[in-house]
Amino acid sequence: FGGRSPMFGVVGVKGSGKTVMLTVLSKELKTSVARRFDASIDDVGSSALMRKMARWRDQMDSGGQLPESTAEFNPAETVPAVLEWRYERKGVAGISRDEATVLSFYDTAGEDLKTLEGTRNQHYLAAADGLIVLLDPFGFRANRDRGLAMGIPETQLEIEPVNVLGSITTMLREEAGKGGRKKVDRPMAIVVSKIDAFFRDLPPEHPVRQPGSNRPLFDEAESRSVHDHIEALIHDWDGDDVLAHLRLNYERYRFFAASALGAEPEYRSERVNSRGVLPHRVAEPLLWLMSLRGFIPKAG
Repeated sequence: FGGRSPMFGVVGVKGSGKTVMLTVLSKELKTSVARRFDASIDDVGSSALMRKMARWRDQMDSGGQLPESTAEFNPAETVPAVLEWRYERKGVAGISRDEATVLSFYDTAGEDLKTLEGTRNQHYLAAADGLIVLLDPFGFRANRDRGLAMGIPETQLEIEPVNVLGSITTMLREEAGKGGRKKVDRPMAIVVSKIDAFFRDLPPEHPVRQPGSNRPLFDEAESRSVHDHIEALIHDWDGDDVLAHLRLNYERYRFFAASALGAEPEYRSERVNSRGVLPHRVAEPLLWLMSLRGFIPKAG
């Protein structure tokens, strides 16, 4: 794809909302993000994943079923969704230049992250330019009973967030040949998914509940504010082990909060809310990664 064309891994355990997030993100890129940056963002080719995402978008937009779980690792089917992003970047003194890149995304079965051996099979994670890691908020100890009461299967809450991060970290260290002292320099966007389920616990003016910026840049100050508030929430959810793991193992990481659906689904029947899909801050993790690469400007 060329030196400036990044590959990203979107990972999370079963039930964390990863496939839904990736499906909604692909649409957001081609609609709201394209409008925000006055860009052309289009599919490149047609992989099995892209065809599945198109079908899943149709069924979710009509208030139907959530996507089925991603199948476990199969090399023959591990083909990414690929998009091309082109736009005219406005510079100083009114000088503009054309920018273009090709983005590729992989979807990984949650079961593949249950064990270190399973995670080691995900070789593309070590080659990815950045990772978007989804953490299920109901996986934190303080929220587990709440999730079970809402109808989330107990099997989806067996793996605690710190164990998912631990497997990924070990694999990245092994692939890079890093010892225990050096931190991993791969940028990590850590996304607390399903955040809409916790809106009732937060005041309306809380930064996590506010929509993201619509300016054609990455708002660093806004993102840092969300990061700090998510850190505080994770602390309240008995997630200090997650905070310590990231702080001690990674050079660059950022917390995000997102809801692909914008309203809680019926967890027992796995059906989307009748209002349909109303994404909340879904694109922010990717835009942060793109700003680190210098592809989009940032401010604040």
